[in-house]
Amino acid sequence: MMNNQNTVHEVSQQPHEQLKSAQSLMATYWNNTLRLVQALKSLDFKDDQLLTQASPSVSETPGLTGYQAQTLIFNTRLRFNPAVIIMCESTKNVAQAYKQAISLNLPIRVRSGGHDHEGECTGTDVILLDLSRLTDFNVDKVNGDYIASIGSGYRFFQVVPKLADNNPPLTIPHGTCATVGLAGFIQGGGWGPWTRSKGMCCESLVGATVVLGNGDIVEVNEKSHQALLWALRGGGALSYGIVTNFKVKAFEIPEEIHRFVINWNTNDEHAQLLPTFELLSQWEDVINNASTDMLVGTNLKINAVAAEHATSEVRKLCHPSSMYGYWQGSWQALEEFVTNNFSNSTPVHQGTDTKANYNSALMSNWSRNSLYDVLKNKMHVGNLTNTDGMPFTPDFDAPAPHKLTSKVVKISGLKKEGKDQLIQSLTSDLINAKSSDLGLFSYVTLGAIAGPFYDEISEEEPNARVAFPYSKSQYTIQYQTWWNESVELKEKGQNNEVYNYINRAMDWIEVSRETQINGTEGAFISFKDSAIPTKTYFLGSYQQLIDVKEAYSKDSFNHLRSRKTII
Repeated sequence: MMNNQNTVHEVSQQPHEQLKSAQSLMATYWNNTLRLVQALKSLDFKDDQLLTQASPSVSETPGLTGYQAQTLIFNTRLRFNPAVIIMCESTKNVAQAYKQAISLNLPIRVRSGGHDHEGECTGTDVILLDLSRLTDFNVDKVNGDYIASIGSGYRFFQVVPKLADNNPPLTIPHGTCATVGLAGFIQGGGWGPWTRSKGMCCESLVGATVVLGNGDIVEVNEKSHQALLWALRGGGALSYGIVTNFKVKAFEIPEEIHRFVINWNTNDEHAQLLPTFELLSQWEDVINNASTDMLVGTNLKINAVAAEHATSEVRKLCHPSSMYGYWQGSWQALEEFVTNNFSNSTPVHQGTDTKANYNSALMSNWSRNSLYDVLKNKMHVGNLTNTDGMPFTPDFDAPAPHKLTSKVVKISGLKKEGKDQLIQSLTSDLINAKSSDLGLFSYVTLGAIAGPFYDEISEEEPNARVAFPYSKSQYTIQYQTWWNESVELKEKGQNNEVYNYINRAMDWIEVSRETQINGTEGAFISFKDSAIPTKTYFLGSYQQLIDVKEAYSKDSFNHLRSRKTII
């Protein structure tokens, strides 16, 4: 009996002992965090480089402290509170902060642009190394090529004008979203308006400065650490080290490039009525046609529609759709191209870029619905004002809550069955016809990969130069749902009517992820969805990426990790 009592007493003590152990671990964690801050101050880190909840600084964002403003990321559906945000100002700072953090057994995250759609660039109670102050920049001519050395703190709206100010004016294969950071973009592959002509941005990466998992700093290039350079070219961010500088091959801006859009099945006065199946087929024919090389980049946005308002015949469905394009050449040649490839369709001019005028205007409205789009269709386009007479401003990369998932179309294509499946996935009883009026948008964007650049690559060795595994693919499929809120709606909080529809839209993303679409494979790491297994993103490159991490990262305890890093 005594033995039984002792046993009961011992068992009853276990939760108490576990609580004490947890409290002890938390105390150790916060003591080590304090020791980290003190150690960095002794290394001449300034107060404005070390942000905590107790930091007294203010920010340019009304009502937020400097710390609170720096916790924000692009996907406002996700909120995190790092223990310390370290605003690194040099590669040396990064190495110092990283080494001090891991010596105290503290978890780290690394952020440059903050566009990780699953928020893995930050976290709660982590040490966040923010790279946004790493803005060194210069251009050299090496063996006839222009090589831009660009700090990993740059976002595209900052670096594109700097490149264009060069003599001669230059650019790189940048993206369509102005506030995306260069670091995640290149290491994810780097799709954009130049992809058909210049490839993914990772194709242009020729060197990098990397802080390895043991804190050492190495210069990576095509002669030194070649396998590591291969992994940085589209093998995902963070796994192999912290990149503080990129060396990217730039190219001269052409004499004349036109931005345009063609709308179908919308309220736009230029829009044509065309079944989605026919439209998708025409767009696929264009991107797979070797003679369309003047179309240097394009994507196709197709809105999801409510099933209750749609015909049951898939090939007669007409979804609101827009083709965005970037055309190198004259506007007359573009009009001829549209006439020959999209009958009875009219291109709408969105701007002209030249050597003397190349800026971040390109990087807007390529793939994003917003409240601005809805209002624009309801009001006078030439004099767009709100009820107070003040102009509306477009959602220029405005952060917003959202959820994404993706697939990639093989080089062999979808065929008729695959197109039917894709179109059917965009016709759902989870979509409500009222959603867009409230600022909730669900759609896919198809980003063209096929084109003159990748036509030259052997199908047998698609990943010989870069880790990005989709070089021999037709296009990406990016399922998206966003709820862009006006200031007035945000002030309503949970009384905002848009919340009546968000759960169903999120369900639509879940269903779309699992939808079988014949002719697709994998997923695109830049459109990160935490429910997709990591291997799926990297396909045939996955095992080699594991080998690179084990051989080169010098990270025996795997400090360089988030949910979707390699191993």
